[in-house]
Amino acid sequence: MTAENNKFDGTLYKEPYFTKDGCLYEEVIKNGKTVKVKLCDYLPVLRSEITYDDGTERRKVFEVTAEHASGVTLTPVMVRADEMVSMKWLLEQWGALGSYSPTNNAAAHIRHAITMTRAEIVFRTVYSQTGWRLIDGEYYFLMPQDDSPLTVELQGKLKPYRFGKKCSDSDLIYLTAMLEEGVIPQRLMLPLLAVTFVAPLEHFMCLGNCMPKFLTALVGRTGTRKSSTAALFNSFFGYFNASNLPNSFHDTANSTLANVYYTKDVLAVIDDLHPSSRYGNAEMNNTAQNLSRYYGDRTGRSRLDFRAEQKPSKPPMGMGLITSEVVPDISQSGLARYFILEMKEGDVDLRLLSEYQQLAADGILNGIMRGYVDWIKEKYLVSADEFVKKLSALFISYRTQMTEMLSERKIIFHTRMPEMLACLKVGFDILLDYLCDKGQLGSGDVISYLRTFDEILIENIRQSSGLVENESLSYQFCDKLTSLLDSGRCSLNSLGNNEDTSRKGFIGYADDSHYYLIMNAVMSEINRFSKEIGDGFAVGKTNLIKQLVEDGIIISNGKSNTTTVRVSPTVQKNVAVLDRKEIERRLYGSVCRKFIDVGETAEQ
Repeated sequence: MTAENNKFDGTLYKEPYFTKDGCLYEEVIKNGKTVKVKLCDYLPVLRSEITYDDGTERRKVFEVTAEHASGVTLTPVMVRADEMVSMKWLLEQWGALGSYSPTNNAAAHIRHAITMTRAEIVFRTVYSQTGWRLIDGEYYFLMPQDDSPLTVELQGKLKPYRFGKKCSDSDLIYLTAMLEEGVIPQRLMLPLLAVTFVAPLEHFMCLGNCMPKFLTALVGRTGTRKSSTAALFNSFFGYFNASNLPNSFHDTANSTLANVYYTKDVLAVIDDLHPSSRYGNAEMNNTAQNLSRYYGDRTGRSRLDFRAEQKPSKPPMGMGLITSEVVPDISQSGLARYFILEMKEGDVDLRLLSEYQQLAADGILNGIMRGYVDWIKEKYLVSADEFVKKLSALFISYRTQMTEMLSERKIIFHTRMPEMLACLKVGFDILLDYLCDKGQLGSGDVISYLRTFDEILIENIRQSSGLVENESLSYQFCDKLTSLLDSGRCSLNSLGNNEDTSRKGFIGYADDSHYYLIMNAVMSEINRFSKEIGDGFAVGKTNLIKQLVEDGIIISNGKSNTTTVRVSPTVQKNVAVLDRKEIERRLYGSVCRKFIDVGETAEQ
């Protein structure tokens, strides 16, 4: 077959490559003479170059097509940049038809020829994270949708995230109706609406240093329709039901933590925390604990690339909602990062639930959310800086208000609680503003709903205050120390190993039962971490050590609160000796009803 009879013409490549009889050749000069070297029996062509952008990393993928000299059209191949370097994909994807000349560096020359394709190459970007993105000076809300100028593709269980058609103003009656007693009681409905509609504000709240640092737990016995209710709210961002929620406590922790990064500025449900076997309990509670830390601190898991260099972390970027049969059996600190809503039998009106599930399936709910984000862009993003200032001012005002209201009513509350409630109030405030702008509510309605919402929040904290107590100084220290070690930000040598002690994040030594900490290094890391997450730790080293000794965390010899220990055969250091079992007891002691293992019975 000649090149002229091939699907590709004779001008496929830039010099020094050319086609002959449907084969790829290279023109080279050897000993002053021009020589034609055959590279392969097919014509590979670059059709498109795709950049996959997940908000932190950008990776290239090349679409390559080819036609063999025999007339066989080879299957189009998507080739990663690293695969283009090795070119092993030629045989892996095309088998024997992808073979090439045994001359030196033939594969490298084929790669070069592909990149020298003369035909028009399509360059496009595919976004793999939802939410607001500033592109060429304009804000876009990234979401898979058919009529968007931007391409957004989500993988696996995230595929149901999608916007359909924008709703009409008349459809907003369904959203307005949700503000009243209906599908579920107002004590559940209003906070869940606030969680849902604060999600698209997160990008700008982060810029204003008031990003929500919590996740919500919908807790109730089996049969109370928790998953169906959660799916209804997730459907404001796609097409969800109780059987296709984006995350589950049956998934691996790593997959869940990845998904809550890709779902930026939207709601992500993590479904079905429930009593199971002993191993299952530990695994689920470990996920619940990790979620509390990642959402509560908005930090991601530390990662290294193949060169052992630090990669950017990928923290949760949207709002999280878990469903659970019991309050998560985790540390006090972890529990303090949850806003807990209790569902009871009979809370769900099944007839109305079915009606709203049909609205969700018809795309009405995600159409409402699409209209909401369009309204945000039109009304506020003409000056994004002013919008950031507005959200920050609302947050500060509501935080002060909630602190005063809780204090006046003598309700015990965790120090994180006013900020949590302030974020919910910001989301609810902007939602009411939207409905008011669209003519669904009057100013009197807005004032009434705001008052009702305040009372719901206060009562919720009153009910749940017994679950979460203010953390002691020792508890805060243990919690932050464990976070730093678990994340890999700080590290310890085994006692007896004094190598590489100058590395970043080195804070001491450990054996099976004790930590041997260099307290100056520990205090420096904890203070830096506390400043980053906006959680003050205003205590000096001397007072902290004294408190840790009093609480039995630091082991004192009676004369001094620190001890000189031999950390290697030739080196001694003055360190604080901490009891690891006491730290674990304080962090993971029971603060709520535990799961019951198979074979056990609950106390009567």
